[in-house]
Amino acid sequence: MRHHLSFFTALLLVGCAVQSQPQGGPRDETPPTIVAQSPAMGTLNWSGNTAEVTFDEYIQAKNLRTAITTTPALEGIEAKIKGKSLSIKWDTQELLPNTTYRIALGDAVGDLNENNLYQNLELVWSTGSYIDSLSLHGSTIPEKKVPFDKLKIWLVPSGVDTVTTAIFSTVPGKSGEFKFSYLPSGTFDVLVFEDLNFNNRWEPESEPFGISENHNTELDSLPINVPFYNGFFELPVDPSTSLMDSIAVFLDTVKAENTGHLTLLIPPVDQTTFGWLVHESGYQKQFLFTTDRLTDTTYLDLGNQLPGKYVFNGFIDSNSDSTWTPASWHEDRESEFILTGQNFELKANWDLEQTLILK
Repeated sequence: MRHHLSFFTALLLVGCAVQSQPQGGPRDETPPTIVAQSPAMGTLNWSGNTAEVTFDEYIQAKNLRTAITTTPALEGIEAKIKGKSLSIKWDTQELLPNTTYRIALGDAVGDLNENNLYQNLELVWSTGSYIDSLSLHGSTIPEKKVPFDKLKIWLVPSGVDTVTTAIFSTVPGKSGEFKFSYLPSGTFDVLVFEDLNFNNRWEPESEPFGISENHNTELDSLPINVPFYNGFFELPVDPSTSLMDSIAVFLDTVKAENTGHLTLLIPPVDQTTFGWLVHESGYQKQFLFTTDRLTDTTYLDLGNQLPGKYVFNGFIDSNSDSTWTPASWHEDRESEFILTGQNFELKANWDLEQTLILK
């Protein structure tokens, strides 16, 4: 009897194991769907100060305050999420007549469980009888690596002397790409800058920028490449006199097999160029390359030098003032070109011919 009960119990356990349902299921990868929107997309003759988007599931948002942009600007804009709805409001104000307005939130909103993002969420309406339909698009090209989400891109009327705010604004995507939609007919300059003090204004004397001018919304269909002058050239720190003297004595007295023989191959230059060759010890040499002396590839024999790691840096001195000059909005000037840093190693008892890249 005892054996029979044990066998019966085992059968029950097996039966339960076979009939149980697996927990969970496939991961939800579907973003939320809009089921209602006010004002409706493309509404005409509208001048309210609240908007709402309702989705088919509960939603969340990260960095909602920084993600939202409006063109033209709406004062005092705020956004919040409650359940399945996103509500937006702004100060009661006189909107521009016969103007297409756009509120963009990018990819800020996603579903609550998996945060599947709704792509390019935007609200568009007009205070007049039509919706503007022109566009400009392109990419910003930085001098050095930058987190693109920290940049602002503005459209400003071409030819203005002072830039205080944007008529149209956006933020670039993860690779620096941007697009302005629902634009009127007109000619604009594209300005990109980093808002270092987060005041939603551009400070031309202290915040890095780039600009591409005179783009007509009716004519430009090709992508726009906007330079971003965020490079900065720092002069190498001058080594101490004692260090330089001691290294000079070492190079004069040490056996040749304990040093490396270094020759620089210098290509022709079409503008005056400054360069610094710096050894990992701090020992350095400065060079001035001029157009009258470098018309062909030149072999510059530096003789026996310290073995170890070297870096060569420099800049093109476009205005021939012997200093690196940054970009300036007021003087309509690009920053002087900074050479890409070049690293190489010189080993003891080696002959090395190192080609410099001066462009």
